Amino acid sequence: MTQRTLFSKIPLLQKTSWQQAIANSGLWLFTTFLLSVWRLRHPAFGLQGDLPVHYHILRSFAHSQAEGDWFPRWAGLLDGGHGDALFTFYPPLGYWIGSPLINVFGVGVLSSLKITSVISFLLAQFGAYKFARAFFSPRTSLIVSGSYVLLPALPLITLHRAFLANAMALSLVPFVLLGAHRLLHDARPRRGALIFVSSFGLLILTHAITSYLCGVALLLLVVCYLPQARWRSLYHLTLAGLSTLAVTAFFWWPQRDEIDWVQVGLQVVQQDYRHYFLFAEAANDSAYRQAWAGLNLITSFITLAQTALALLLGISCWRAVSRQNSNEADKTNLLYKPLVLFGLALAATGFFLSLPLSDVFWRYVPGLKFVQFPWRFQPIVALGCGLLAAISWELKTQNNRRWRLLLTLSLPWLVLINGVFTLSITRLNEPTITRAQVATVLNPQPLPAISQDESRRLLNENNLRYLPYTANQVYFRPQGAELTLYPPAEQPGGLTILAGQGNVAVKKLFSAQREFQIEAAEPLRARLETYWYPHWVVRLDGREITPQKEANSGLMLLDIPTGSHTVTLSFEVRTGSERLARWLSLLSGIVLLGWALWKRKA
Repeated sequence: MTQRTLFSKIPLLQKTSWQQAIANSGLWLFTTFLLSVWRLRHPAFGLQGDLPVHYHILRSFAHSQAEGDWFPRWAGLLDGGHGDALFTFYPPLGYWIGSPLINVFGVGVLSSLKITSVISFLLAQFGAYKFARAFFSPRTSLIVSGSYVLLPALPLITLHRAFLANAMALSLVPFVLLGAHRLLHDARPRRGALIFVSSFGLLILTHAITSYLCGVALLLLVVCYLPQARWRSLYHLTLAGLSTLAVTAFFWWPQRDEIDWVQVGLQVVQQDYRHYFLFAEAANDSAYRQAWAGLNLITSFITLAQTALALLLGISCWRAVSRQNSNEADKTNLLYKPLVLFGLALAATGFFLSLPLSDVFWRYVPGLKFVQFPWRFQPIVALGCGLLAAISWELKTQNNRRWRLLLTLSLPWLVLINGVFTLSITRLNEPTITRAQVATVLNPQPLPAISQDESRRLLNENNLRYLPYTANQVYFRPQGAELTLYPPAEQPGGLTILAGQGNVAVKKLFSAQREFQIEAAEPLRARLETYWYPHWVVRLDGREITPQKEANSGLMLLDIPTGSHTVTLSFEVRTGSERLARWLSLLSGIVLLGWALWKRKA
């Protein structure tokens, strides 16, 4: 039997009936409800994990979009209104989902974050189901979709830590793997290419770290499929990857171009990957580090539980698919071999990355240290566990009686252990917090700026007074900017007269555009309350001038002569390479769309 005939046995993305689709949707909604209802309805929602951070980022993003800036580059409301370059480096898709809910439908910021969490759970189940349908029946595919969200890793990211952009990106990973699978094994790659480029492109626009980890998973997939893949298939996958980079160049090229302009390295210092290896001890005896060590203890057990589950299922599946007889059924079973290897490879990689033994990889593999937490890979391991569980179910009769008895005795305990972790993650134990207190903490009365030492003190005391200061992203402030933390701002920074007599009238105060009318009785020394950044352009009466950088703050200084003047400040990207990247993305998108339409008619 030829390779093409063998792979034609796999049911590729068959359309389901309306009844099946409705039943699946109902099941996914019910699963999402069970996972998220406790936290989403709890009065303390908004204070856990990274939710305060996302609250202020989304508020700034929605503010910019309300001003007509649909692709913000400067986060004007963060850092006390001084702003930072967050939106150049932090992908915007999750905020593109939340912002219209606020500006168009009048939904509150916290409610928008809740809706985004629900969408990520639903999309994760749908994506895992679609990926599984490339191999299994509709009913068996539900095992994969359920395992992806019910094993503890994805709820840990989505609910406990509230890494919302990370969670949304993980819901796209199965689509990327589906596109890669079809490119590797489909004789007509058009649909696989479209799935891969669109899903991987959206992934890049959602979360950089997950894109990196998905790249690791793709590499493992290629290695596991390599014995049965054709060189032409590898060429198609490579071409699709390059097309994805071309389509998204408008976003990732500025990151590469401007990485040295900001202080992103501070992020790696704060969350050193060494502190999150299996059962690693706290870096010091501060309450802040002790709390993270407590979390690392939980994630260590989760890593072990998911790895053990994958190992047991993988051995079971391998024993089944390795039995080769002459009948057609056993030949079809051989098609699952690359998938079994893939599931085991995911679990082995996730486990290895969590071991101190992997330190040399963390230090020398480019970009890996920015992942920060080894357990970020565990949701992809959970997807691999789902695939192995589905294969084990499909081939349950292939193992002998003794091995089936071993599975019957051990598998329920591993499932129960993982289920207990998931259940504990979905609970939120904050009985004394009210919604009014949450609103006060996130939108406090005027507060003073605080130093880094003071912020560390508040963190060590687990003091809620620290949470308003999550409206700062010092990692994305320009080089030379101060590290002071400011309370939330309601509008971007304006213009302050430091020396001389004069009046200032604000004509426009947008995140990316400011205009001031100044009446100067004598020469003035003024400060623009925005951090200096190369893309900011200052004009005095329509003539471009070069501002100075204030020594201790990193804000912009300028001299204004006597008389009536107009000062404008605008964020303008003039870098030739970044403009070229925009044109590359536009032309690549047009070419890709034209190719897809041409192939459809062919």
